[in-house]
Amino acid sequence: MTTSASKNNTVKSEQFYTPKFFHIAIRHWWLFILSFILCFGALYLYLRKTPSTYIISSTVLIDDSSMASLTGVSGNKSSSMLKSMIGGGDVNVYNEIEVFASESLCAKAICDLNINCRYYEKTGFMKKKDHYGTSPIIVDAPKELFDTLSVILPFKIKVYANGKADITVKKGIFTNYADVEDVELPATIKTPYGQFVVKPTKYFTPKHEYSITVSVAGYVPAALELQEDMTVDLKAKKTDMVYIDILDSNTKRGRDFLNTLIRLYNERCLKESDTQGMTTARFIDDRLSLIYKNLMGSEAEIEAYKKAHNMVDPFLKAKTAVAKEESGEAAIIALETKYRIAGMIKGFITDPANQHSLIPFESDSTSAAMVKSYNALITQRQHLAHSAKADNPALVQLDQQLNAMRENMIGSVNNALGALKIKIEQAKAVIGEGQSGINDFASAERDTRNLYRDQAIQNELYLFLLQKREENALKMAAAQPKGKTVDAAHANHEPVKPKKIVVFAIAFLFALALPSGWIYTKILLDNKVRTKNGLKALSPIPVLGGIPHSKHFNYIEENEGTTLEHFRLLRDNLQFMLTKQTSNVVVVTSNNAKEGKTYIATNLAQSFAMLGKRVALVDFNIRTPKIGDIFNLPPTSALTTFISHSEMNLADMRHTYAGVPNLDIYPAGTIPPNPSELLQNERTVELFEQLRQHYDVVIADTVSIGTVSDTLSVAKNAEATIMVVRAETTKNSELNNINQLTADGKLKNVGFVLNDEKCS
Repeated sequence: MTTSASKNNTVKSEQFYTPKFFHIAIRHWWLFILSFILCFGALYLYLRKTPSTYIISSTVLIDDSSMASLTGVSGNKSSSMLKSMIGGGDVNVYNEIEVFASESLCAKAICDLNINCRYYEKTGFMKKKDHYGTSPIIVDAPKELFDTLSVILPFKIKVYANGKADITVKKGIFTNYADVEDVELPATIKTPYGQFVVKPTKYFTPKHEYSITVSVAGYVPAALELQEDMTVDLKAKKTDMVYIDILDSNTKRGRDFLNTLIRLYNERCLKESDTQGMTTARFIDDRLSLIYKNLMGSEAEIEAYKKAHNMVDPFLKAKTAVAKEESGEAAIIALETKYRIAGMIKGFITDPANQHSLIPFESDSTSAAMVKSYNALITQRQHLAHSAKADNPALVQLDQQLNAMRENMIGSVNNALGALKIKIEQAKAVIGEGQSGINDFASAERDTRNLYRDQAIQNELYLFLLQKREENALKMAAAQPKGKTVDAAHANHEPVKPKKIVVFAIAFLFALALPSGWIYTKILLDNKVRTKNGLKALSPIPVLGGIPHSKHFNYIEENEGTTLEHFRLLRDNLQFMLTKQTSNVVVVTSNNAKEGKTYIATNLAQSFAMLGKRVALVDFNIRTPKIGDIFNLPPTSALTTFISHSEMNLADMRHTYAGVPNLDIYPAGTIPPNPSELLQNERTVELFEQLRQHYDVVIADTVSIGTVSDTLSVAKNAEATIMVVRAETTKNSELNNINQLTADGKLKNVGFVLNDEKCS
């Protein structure tokens, strides 16, 4: 039975909250008006204080293919050599994105534009103007100071019409770094971070008052703050188009920043290209100088040898004999040339000074691919090194790859040198076979041939390096900016912040949510019975009626009035519960004291008496009796005396009330020491029998049922029980006790009366 009642309660409670919410909301309509005023007032202040922020964007094409197109006209061999020297035009677009967004490049752009100092002039209530390049007052300092400044210093400058100024450098809410008053401009301001000069500009108007706030930051902190509002990403997948945008309240400043950023990026790329070209040119020039000296030495040695052996043209003497040897000689020259080139590559790689430099040439088709891959990694590292620190994981990984590739290349070059050495020895053996058939060749002729061979090798090396020097010069002369501007920096017409529609919607929702939340919380935290509907939702016990709140409270209401009408309605509803045609006993109780059970009992008895019924009002609250005091009755000859003295009759304690005919009153009398035991006396049962014989209705006012068990002793003799619940006093949880007593059958025919009900 309890479980079923609990389920019903849950359903009723869920149905109750929606109408209850709207009922409370209608009563507190002023709260919604106040909420709308506050929320839209806050919205007005927010829109007035917050400047409109726009997206400024630009699109750049990352292109490093200009050199590849130039080398394409020179043939496959020349193109391969040139690509190996300049890195082949292979670009990692994601690395270029990191360069664009790097702290160093942003700081350089900020330095060039002097936007590390932001100037705002107060122009009205919560209104300020952002001065970019037009501020009448500026804060100046040496570039070295801005390089090292690690905090943002807020300057507040107030200039009066007489030209004097008050300058404050804020440290916190209540402290300052500097505070000077009544100074002339320009003025030097000393702070813990250095000296700043506040001075007027060409936009300064004499005899005019200014209120300017300046945000002074170092280049690096300004760059870090700016990076939060900047986005650099690919415009679309599988393209080299980079999309750059920045949020700024000043569109001109945003456009200037993006254009400067792109210009500095291209300048840095060109500088990198020039630096690499100059390094390659110095290396080639050094090698040319050395080989030129060797070539001159070879010619001098040949000339001296001929003079010493009186030789004019030894090759004509054995033209037929050396025909076989000529092919071997050509092979030896080619092999020796490759051998020397491989040696130069090995010397270049093993030189610590060239650890991070491009290899300017390759020895053969086998090493060309390896040199190309090595140069591509070197180019990638050079780009990343400008924007990353030494301990950057990507940079460390590249160094590890380069070291491994360098070791592999050294091993490959050593293997190539060994192989070339073997081929040279084999070619010499072929020449030896040809020489064996020439018995008349003198040793002088062989020595002369060796001298010519060495001269030819030196000459081939010299021509090869001359070609490389021209290719390097061509690269430096044809260098183009890597970042080609596709869309110049431009600003959207509509601001992205604040979104007026969005903030209006948020303000509207908050204006509804704040009072609604308060009402909902009030409902959730409300643990007291307030209305008849709420009472019905918390208990399956029927509600017989409600007694409204009365400003002029009386235990005995007058014969006419609104309150008495409610008692008549309560009386009529109660009669439907009284099934006996003869006398009926009605117990009036409550869960706690001071809920108005005596008030209900007295007026209910009066209401029944007005119908012409014989009514007895009995005060069974023998612990704290009140009815005797209400009707000014003597304490003697009362209920407690009747129960304790068997010789006493009912008529001995009966009292009448002149104001209401047919109503007899039986007061409680003297408070006994054992009220519970007294009410369980057989005389109590006898009392009810006598009352039923003389009265149509017996109204029994009892003690609160939640404190003692006296009421249960009386209720077992009754046909109905009226449970009084006081609005805004009785707690919801206290109804559980009443529900349980009813479910257990300890209270019969129970009905609720809501007392002191507040009218909405």
